[in-house]
Amino acid sequence: MDAYDSDQPLFCDDTGEALNEAARKLVLSALAEDKRAEVEGDGKTLGAVLSSIPVVDCAIGTWKYVQVQLTHPDEPDTFVLVVRSYNHCSYHAENYQELMRRLRRDAKTKGCVGRVIGGGRIRFDKGAGVCEVYGYSKTFGRTPGCNEKTADIIRKACPEFKKVSWSDSGY
Repeated sequence: MDAYDSDQPLFCDDTGEALNEAARKLVLSALAEDKRAEVEGDGKTLGAVLSSIPVVDCAIGTWKYVQVQLTHPDEPDTFVLVVRSYNHCSYHAENYQELMRRLRRDAKTKGCVGRVIGGGRIRFDKGAGVCEVYGYSKTFGRTPGCNEKTADIIRKACPEFKKVSWSDSGY
C-alpha cells in the first residue's frame, strides 16, 4: 500500500513534516533515489524511454507541483527534468508518488527512477495561455532556482503560452 492510499493524514499542513511512517518512506524515496546526474543537464541525447515521457503534465487550476529528475537504467548518464501537478494530490510528495505510479504502469517507462528536485505551487491556465510558478514545498524545503527552472521547462514545452512567470515568494 502506498502512502496515498492511506486514510491517515500524511503531512502537517503547517510544517510539511511527515506524520506517519508511510509519509516518511515516501519523502525518503522521493529524495534519495538516483543522484548520478547533475540537475543542470549533461548535454546527452535522450534515448527512447526518457524522450517518451511528457516534460510537463499539470492540472488546470492552482495546485502544488514537483520538479522531478528522471533516469532509466537503459539510458545511463542521461536524465530528463519533468514538472507534475495533479488535482487530486494534496501534498508535494503525493505528486511525486502519482508520477512514479504512472511510470511503473506503462511498460515503456517501467524502471524509471525519480528524484524530487523541488516544488512549490503552480497556477496553470492552458485556455488563457498563462502559468505562474511560485512558493516552495514545506516537505522538500526551499530549493533555490527550482521555480525559475520550472518556468523555463514550461516555456519550452508549452510555446503556445503567452506568459510564464515565476517567483520564490509565497506559499
